[in-house]
Amino acid sequence: MNPGEYVTPLVRKTTVMCPVVSGYTTARLMADDRTPPSLSGVGSPVSILATFHNVGNVAFSVKLRETDDRSISGTRFDLTANPVFLVPGGSTTQNISGLRAYLEVFCTGTTTGNLRLQLESQRRWNQLGFAKDDPFYAPQLFTAKEYPGPL
Repeated sequence: MNPGEYVTPLVRKTTVMCPVVSGYTTARLMADDRTPPSLSGVGSPVSILATFHNVGNVAFSVKLRETDDRSISGTRFDLTANPVFLVPGGSTTQNISGLRAYLEVFCTGTTTGNLRLQLESQRRWNQLGFAKDDPFYAPQLFTAKEYPGPL
């Protein structure tokens, strides 16, 4: 071991602010680094401490899912066994274990709201954008609205 090097990487924090819309994925994250493959060929498990916080004024429920690639047709795997239900101003923390390089925030409830998600992990996560033709992204989030200006 060289001076200044750590045996394991330090914990990195990633904060995601996103709207949540019923039945849609509204945030995608990609890991900067790749974990070495395990015997199953997927990767070694990485522990993630996820803090969900409802910053809106409507209750909603979300799931954190993972996938192998950034395509819209890939298989999704739930990281949270049950949906996380959040009341306005509420928060909860879960310790989850992920294997894959892509995470998604999926709204399972019947309402819309605003979520702040903080991830603490040894992996570095970057938020990805969406294309307009992505069927899993809510169309009302990229449809432009015109508001009247001052009179």
